[in-house]
Amino acid sequence: MRRLLAVIVLAGFVVVANAEDPKKDEPKKEDGPKLKVGDPAPPLKADKWLQGPEVKEFASGKIYVVEFWATWCGPCIVMMPHMSEMQIEYRDKGVTFIGFSAKDPGNTAEKVTEFVSKRGPKLGYTFCYGDNRETYDAWMTAAKQNGIPCSYVVDQNGKIAYIGHPMYLDVVLPKVVAGTWSEADVKNLKAVETDVNSVFTALNKPEVEGRRNKLDEAETKALVEEALKALADFDAKYPKLASIPYFISPRISLLVKIKKFDEAKKMASEVMAKAVSKDDPTALRSVSAAMRSAPDQKELVAISLKAALAGLKMAGEKDLGSLLNVADAYFVSGDKAKAREYGAKAVEASDNPRTKEAIERMVKKYEEEKKEEKKDDKKEDKK
Repeated sequence: MRRLLAVIVLAGFVVVANAEDPKKDEPKKEDGPKLKVGDPAPPLKADKWLQGPEVKEFASGKIYVVEFWATWCGPCIVMMPHMSEMQIEYRDKGVTFIGFSAKDPGNTAEKVTEFVSKRGPKLGYTFCYGDNRETYDAWMTAAKQNGIPCSYVVDQNGKIAYIGHPMYLDVVLPKVVAGTWSEADVKNLKAVETDVNSVFTALNKPEVEGRRNKLDEAETKALVEEALKALADFDAKYPKLASIPYFISPRISLLVKIKKFDEAKKMASEVMAKAVSKDDPTALRSVSAAMRSAPDQKELVAISLKAALAGLKMAGEKDLGSLLNVADAYFVSGDKAKAREYGAKAVEASDNPRTKEAIERMVKKYEEEKKEEKKDDKKEDKK
């Protein structure tokens, strides 16, 4: 239906990208999708129902949101707290949210079970696992969807009303619940997607232009204000989509860039409070990264470190992204020894050679800083 937007989060840095399934390169046998909007929903066969009652069939008069995700998919996990909020909002209106995760080399039953055991209770919606690819193929492969997260809305008649990214559910579900969702609405979503892409472009522009050209303070401020205006215009046009999780970190970063520190602190505080209530370490990492974009502001850097440490505690001492985030937060705060300590822990936590090699390159700056410190110490000794 469209290019899936997603977010890859590593140590709190947010990048718009596609999260693709490991099986995406398998040969495709059919040119067109077998599963389309308007078709009856395929059976949802799961081997393990990890949270919530088993959904044996799509009951008449009920609505279901089936979202495909995996433990390795950062963009999927970013959306989960918002889906939790939607489940609360629509539970009494006959809507059931189901997170379906299928077996692949990086997404074992053990990993999914551990994730749901840890995060599931506060998320509060249904989770299940397929120990094979049968259900995945019946939904995702049949619909020609290669990227996750990908959600399907099953309407009151058991038919597919929507296929796409869960960030758009806020504009889809109200009409499906009201029974007014139509083919015209499906087509109109393309305009919404275009507007979302335009906002992402505006949000990225200050950073992109800053790398390409040497921008002075006035030029940077103009681009940032342009991006914030694009966000404000989008919020006014689509108030239901104003809370898209992918906009949070860029919004805080932009406020910091133009020295609206009080606004940035207020927003960071609100996001951190919600993150704690939902056990959401990803949001804490995003706040941490955004708040240290002004390293000369000690109060912001202190918030960055606080968020980073809270995220690590929540995610666990071996969580790679959280370890890197803490290392960077310490580095910016001036505690280079702690930065090296957590950088080393991140390398140790890397679970395969390619990942470890990449992490070693990322934390190399901490060791280079140590060499500079030694040079400075020798100069002092000579004096």
